[in-house]
Amino acid sequence: KYNHLGALPQPTILMLESLGAIKKGLPPSETEVHRNLQNLIKNSPGRIIIGTFSSQVRRIAYLIEYAEQVGKKVAIEGYSMKMNIEVAKELGYLKAKNETFITVADLHKYPDKQVVVICTGAQGESNAALTRIVTDNHRFIKLQKNDTIVFSSSVIPGNERTIQRLKDNLYRKCDNVIHSEIMEIHIGGHGTIWEIEEIIRQVKPTYILPVYANHFFIVEAARIAYRLGYPEKNVFVMDNGHVLEVPEEDKGLPYLLKEKADASYVFVDGLGIGDIGHVVLRDRQMLAQDGMVVVTVIIDSKTKNIIGNIQITSRGFIHVKENFDLVNETKRKVERVVKDNTSRGSSIDWDQIRNQIREVVGQFLFTKTERRPMVLPVVIEV
Repeated sequence: KYNHLGALPQPTILMLESLGAIKKGLPPSETEVHRNLQNLIKNSPGRIIIGTFSSQVRRIAYLIEYAEQVGKKVAIEGYSMKMNIEVAKELGYLKAKNETFITVADLHKYPDKQVVVICTGAQGESNAALTRIVTDNHRFIKLQKNDTIVFSSSVIPGNERTIQRLKDNLYRKCDNVIHSEIMEIHIGGHGTIWEIEEIIRQVKPTYILPVYANHFFIVEAARIAYRLGYPEKNVFVMDNGHVLEVPEEDKGLPYLLKEKADASYVFVDGLGIGDIGHVVLRDRQMLAQDGMVVVTVIIDSKTKNIIGNIQITSRGFIHVKENFDLVNETKRKVERVVKDNTSRGSSIDWDQIRNQIREVVGQFLFTKTERRPMVLPVVIEV
């Protein structure tokens, strides 16, 4: 209960976590979730692998303590999970005995029915434990048909695709995949519409500031406040960078500043922080999509004739040895550009030649392949 917050001196601002602002009804009870998890641990035909959030310390502690009650060993996998469990043990939140825990390297020493693995990665994170297990990149855990995989977590908005891909791969490899769509095995930490209404009624804030969610969740949370009788001037729907200024006591109402704070992305690349601009990112994107072609031409400074062969180097665009016709046609295009832009006895505008090669070759390659590789002309005068 939060009724005591309603007795605080007014005015007050409630910063309202809003990720559950479109969910109806009440979440399942913790008792039901625990009962279902108990049955899964007790009756699994082989190993049971539970993916959950490493921050769910209370649930992880319950899983470990119940596994200990039924005589099973527990392996914790995932760096953040291990760190949180160590802290929970030090602070007394976890009562399990040390002999209950085993390392994943020792899993093979115990019968499959005697093993519980609790790991990170239920959101499909690329380097997390569960993803490495399902992609056969884990050193010690290889999935078996009779393993039971449990997703004791909700879907974070934005992770739907990676989680679905993870589930698809698990269903291909295991006969027993359990998630919240088929069994109540998780209670989300985000209040539903009813719970948001109840917290507002109990706290009775002067102002409401929906936070910690995508913008449409924040708007829906604001609509809940409107339905409870709050005027629009007392509910602040903010976007990234908005600044809410709260005047000192008795000096007016809170209001949004016209100027926004810089909330753009800061790119970290190696040891550089914020030094990667849009031009560099655009070039990298182009290289990733269509590759690159380097055109190297050596020109005699006196005769203005091309010396030797024109060198065409491709990276991520075509395999040169399998595309002789295209490469030879490209060389002829380059020869024509050099001939049209040079003459014996006159000075050469090297920038113009490079730009012409880049433009002509780029257009020619697009006509032939409908791809736009990055063209890098290298013109050398000797």
